[in-house]
Amino acid sequence: MFTAGWLIFLGIILFIALLLALPVHAVIEWNEKLTVKVRYLFFKFDIIPGKEKEKKPKAEKRQKSEKPQEEKPKKQKKKRMPEEIVDGFIDAVHRYGPGAKQILRNIRVHKLEGYWRIAAEDAAACAIRYGRICALLNTAFGFLRNLTKIEKTKLRVYPDFTAEKEEIRVKADIEANPLIVLIGGIRIAFALLGSMMKKQQKETSKKECT
Repeated sequence: MFTAGWLIFLGIILFIALLLALPVHAVIEWNEKLTVKVRYLFFKFDIIPGKEKEKKPKAEKRQKSEKPQEEKPKKQKKKRMPEEIVDGFIDAVHRYGPGAKQILRNIRVHKLEGYWRIAAEDAAACAIRYGRICALLNTAFGFLRNLTKIEKTKLRVYPDFTAEKEEIRVKADIEANPLIVLIGGIRIAFALLGSMMKKQQKETSKKECT
């Protein structure tokens, strides 16, 4: 016989499972900056960028004799090329295997829009880069279509021989089941843990041999 406590516990578990089974809609947009907006039931959230916190002005407590500290120049992080990001994404899906593929199979892309103006230092380099990008995108879309349901696509990729800077705009309206995403994330976490343990075992075995 179930007690009242067990019934309440099972009711909570079923309620959470029901909430996780409901789809989540997200609009992901890239136009020099990444924005992610999520809609779940009647709620809307701005995930990226989040709400900016008001910074309280810090009181300056410096004596007259104290010398101002020189600001150290910040190291500029090397920006990854778009094709490197695409290659890295495909490589990560292969590396994390079943968990990543489970998440991708769960995603439904209602609408995908993309615009890529390709530029380079001269016309010959621009033409070569255009051919390489087209081949890369064909590979990437073939890979995605085998795993993800994509309903509508509107893509434009063209070389601009006079432009000095490339321009990329992407917008995707997607839907996913949070429960399956959670299960896939747990599988990826276990895969990462297993690879870390194997790496540690190899390092310890090398140390023992030496």
